[in-house]
This record gives sequence, structure tokens and C-alpha cells, in this order.
Amino acid sequence: MRFPLSLLLLAPLACSSPARPPEQPPAPTRAPASRETVSPRAISGRVVDSKGQPVSGATVTVSPHNVAWDYKEAAPSAVVQSGPDGRFRAGPLEPGPYGLSARAPDGSVHFGEAVEVEGSEVEVELRLGAVSARVQGTVLDEGGQPLPQAEVRIIQTRMPTDSAFYVDDIALLPRTSNGRYSVDVLPGEYTLAATAPGFIPRAQPFTAGSTPLTLDLRLEAAPDAAMRQAALAWVKQKGLVLQTVEAGHGFADLQPLKPVLKDVRVVALGEATHGTREFFQLKHRMFEFLVTRMGFTVFAIEAPFTGAWAINDYVLTGQGDPAAALAGLRFWTWQTEEVLALIHWMRAYNASPEHPRKLKFYGVDMQAVHQEAARVVLAYLAKVDPEHAEALKEPFTPLTTPNDRTVTRLGEEERKALRQSIDELVQRFSARRKPYERRSSPKEWARVLQHLRVLRQSAELDMTQDDSLRDRAMADNLRWVLEQEGPGARAVVWAQNTHVARGDHPWAQRPMGSHLRAALGESLYVFGFAFHQGAFRAINASRDPKPERHGIVSFTVPAAPEDSLDAMLAETGAPLLAIDLRALPRTGPAHEWWRRAQRTRDIGAVFTDEGYPISRTHVLDTYDGLLFVENTSVARPLPRRTASTAP
Repeated sequence: MRFPLSLLLLAPLACSSPARPPEQPPAPTRAPASRETVSPRAISGRVVDSKGQPVSGATVTVSPHNVAWDYKEAAPSAVVQSGPDGRFRAGPLEPGPYGLSARAPDGSVHFGEAVEVEGSEVEVELRLGAVSARVQGTVLDEGGQPLPQAEVRIIQTRMPTDSAFYVDDIALLPRTSNGRYSVDVLPGEYTLAATAPGFIPRAQPFTAGSTPLTLDLRLEAAPDAAMRQAALAWVKQKGLVLQTVEAGHGFADLQPLKPVLKDVRVVALGEATHGTREFFQLKHRMFEFLVTRMGFTVFAIEAPFTGAWAINDYVLTGQGDPAAALAGLRFWTWQTEEVLALIHWMRAYNASPEHPRKLKFYGVDMQAVHQEAARVVLAYLAKVDPEHAEALKEPFTPLTTPNDRTVTRLGEEERKALRQSIDELVQRFSARRKPYERRSSPKEWARVLQHLRVLRQSAELDMTQDDSLRDRAMADNLRWVLEQEGPGARAVVWAQNTHVARGDHPWAQRPMGSHLRAALGESLYVFGFAFHQGAFRAINASRDPKPERHGIVSFTVPAAPEDSLDAMLAETGAPLLAIDLRALPRTGPAHEWWRRAQRTRDIGAVFTDEGYPISRTHVLDTYDGLLFVENTSVARPLPRRTASTAP
């Protein structure tokens, strides 16, 4: 199950809209169940063609709409065949929602509406419509040889209107002796997943269109015990055992990181959850080390660009209320004692005359900034170009009116007009730079122009609901920060593992870290975070949580599975570890283990009482290093307060 990258940072709603679901087939119709066939908790019905004639021999797959279910490799709830009269029956089933698919004898796949199973049998009709998109290919091993007995499944992802997470419908394709598959579907967005005995499962998103698509999947052989032992031995030998996550205890244990990071301009610090105290504390300690021992001066975080200016003002001048400024970010994830402690430390550092180079606090995100960013831009224009500021009030209404005419509800012509208004204003800023600077300052002109660009990014995200825009924008915004701070500036960026990843991530094909690596090369160093067991805070996305379990709550997870990366790191016996993956040998059994996709917890902002599948990550392609905490506890939330007004 995948969540949108921007899911649920702004409490209590999601940060941005999820991607649009793929085109749906004709909705099935329900027929009343006959008394003879009624039995508790089952789904029965008919598979018919577009003319309503029964389809015999169709394979019907029933899959749970449960965030804890692993769509790539877990067995579906039921797989049944339709009889001569097109009828099928799947059961008994646990109560809850299910997805349905039908694979017709001609090889085409059709997805139906979700079905809610309660106390009695549900009767449905699966109608097979016309399909026009063919997808075909072969499941291969690493040497390019076809894999016999590979299982292929087509996954359609959708987001229910009453849900905070994606659910998956799957269709199983028949196993073949040569690894080949071929399927016809409706045009749209899907995922292809393949498994084979002795190999690591793999999933690949794809877009089916009118042109036939060939998509081959190469599976990696599962690592053997010798590889794991070699990987463990290497970590025991080369891993850096840390003494504490807490700042203020010196840096003797961190000193070996100096040669590793000496030529690095940006250090990215991820996190496997958005609610872990030890992750936040360790990032605070790492930032202090990088500032005091290596000359870093910029702190950037996955938080709104506009809202972060109030925190930066406090860090530089001591003016304002830092807790109120932190609340002004409106990201529940950062409203914690740990983040506030970091802000207080930055202020104390800047207040000392011994530190002429001052620290800066930036947000690089662009979600939900419409009103604040538009207010900054219009206030500036009122000073440097008052007539144009007045003229923009009407075109900018979708950006400045809360809970009314939101950008997401605009029609296509209105969206086009809004884009044009913003783009023309960007051009106007450039054309009138000199007079604008005379009426303000070069520094203020540059700052407000960036607010305008962020406004454009945010509006485009809402208009397209394309989450990939967010990661690209965050990378662009961090690059702007580096340009403003000068060629010698060195920065730490704090975000979730998903965003700092420098290669494709299970949740994102082009994360922020990937864009930064393209721009910065080896001068970007990405630390992923991992943990073995313990507690954290997250939004409870359970389908029907108990009253006391609604909203942001604490979760506790047991030790990670033995075959996971997290369990291997725990086996070292070290409660805290720093691992430089750039030092890994390029050949040999340890490298062979590390280069394969490994299971690791990567939770983010959302979890469920039922659990959550452990994702697989190509660690070497994703991170340059790892920071590991064996046992975790929940981040400590600050008292709730009214958010401050962004500048």
C-alpha cells in the first residue's frame, strides 16, 4: 500500500491532494441476493460481457482494501472461476471492504467497484467492457534469462473518497513456463508486480495507453545466509557506534565522520517516521556537530517556505515567540519539544559574539502556502508597484480566499488564467527589477520573487495533483537557498527518508534527493534513518479506529522481521550506529547483500493499528549512509496553540 508523498503533515488534513486514480471500468450493478445463496460474509455474482451475456471461465480475484495488506506479494483473499452461467462465489470472508477484478478468458483484465462485506452475502455483477491498452513482457533474472513459474499481478491503485490512504485492486495473471505475460486493460495508471521462488519481488508503475507497451521486469536473487553474515561482519567492523542521541555531550564519537563529510556541501538527514524522538534528537546533535566542527551554517527543513521566515527572524534576532513561529508552520510533525530545542540552540549560537557567521533557518516545502505567500507578494507590490497590486486582487482571489474558491476547485479555464497571472507577475518582477530594488532592496526583491515562485509551485501542485512536483520544487527551493547564501555555504536538510532519497524510492520515482544529486553530485551526502523496534507518533489511518485512537496517536511496533535490514543492524548489538555506505567494498558477498533490495521500515506520517507492510529499498541506490536507532520512543508534542501569522 502506498501513501502520497505529501500525505497528512498538516493536521488534521493531508498536505496535498493525492494523484488522480486511473480511469475506472463501468461500475458493476448489484442484484438482490436470492435466499438460497445467502450465507454470511461472502461475495457472489455473475461475470457478464458488455452485452450482458454470461462469461464462463473468468478468474475473479478478491483483494482486501486494507492498508496493512501487501499488494506485491501477499495472497489475495480469494481467487475463483466463473461457471458456465458466469456465476462465481468467494467466501467466507472477514468483514470489511474488498476490491474485485476479473480476468477474462481472452486475457483482458477488468476492475470493478469496491464491495463492503458485512453480515450477509453480497451479490454483484462484474461487467466486462472494451479494453484498448495492451501490456506485455517477460519476467527475467539478473542475467536476462526468463523466469519460469513467475507470478505477475496487475495492480490498480485508487483512493476512496472517505479514506486517508490508497487501496489496491489486483488481478492475478496465469503462471507460464517461460516467464512471459500479456494483458489488455483500460488506459490508465497501474503497477506491475512480479514474484518468483528464490527471488525478491519487484513492482513497477506504468501507464497503459493506446500504444502497446512492453515492460520486462528483472528480479534479483534473494541473498543467502553467507551474504547476510558478510554484511553483518562488515557493519560490525566499519560501523561507527554512537554514544548518545542527545546534544550537549561532545563530539568525540562523531569525529570519524569529518573525513567522510569534508567535501560535502549538503548533508540530508532523513527519518523513517515523522514522530520519533530519537531521530529528532540525533538530527539536532548531527547539526550541532556539522556547525561547530565543519562550518555548516544553513538549516533547511521539509516545511513551508513562507512560514519558516518567522523562525529565521527569531534565530537571527531573538525577536518573537519561537513556539508560536513553530506552530505557524502548521505541520504537526514539527510541533515537538525536540524541534523547539534545536531552534533555541540556533538562537543561542547566533547570540554569541564568538560566532560572526550566523545560522539561518529555511523551509523548502511549498504545500498549503497560498494565502501566506500571496499576502507577502501583494504587500510587497503595494509598496513598490501599488497600481499593479490593486489590479491583482481579483485574479489572485483563488489564492487569498480561505475555504471558499480554492485552487483545487477551479475549472480548466480558471486554472489557465491563474497560471497566466502568476507567470506574468514573475516576468514583471524581472523586467522591473531595478525600480523594485530602489523602492525596497536587492535582498528583499530576491526574497519576494522566491515567495512568488513558491506560490506558483503550490498552485500548480493543487491544480495537477501531481506529487512529483513537490519533490522537484523542494530541491529547487534548496538550491535557491544555497545561491542566496553564497558559494561557500554548507547546508543540512531535514526531511523524511522518502524525500532525501537520491535514487528512486518505493514511494517516489524522483525524490528531492534525486534532483539534488543531479545538481550537486558527490557534494550531496544522504543519511537514511532506520530503527528496529519501539514507539513513534503518527496519524492513525485505521479504517475504524476506537474513539481514543483517532487522529495523531502513539504506536509501538515489535522487533523487525529477521530477514530485514533493521534486524541485521540490531544484530550488531549497538544501540546507535552511523554507517558510511560509500566505504562498502565494490565486490564480494557483503556488497552482494547490500546491493539488493532490503526490507526496512519506512513509515512517514501515517500508520494503522493493523500494522503496515515493510517496504523494500535499494539502500545503496538511495542513501550514502545510515543512522540506526535500535529502540525508539515517541516525539514529545508541544501544547496546542493558535498558529502564528506567516510574514
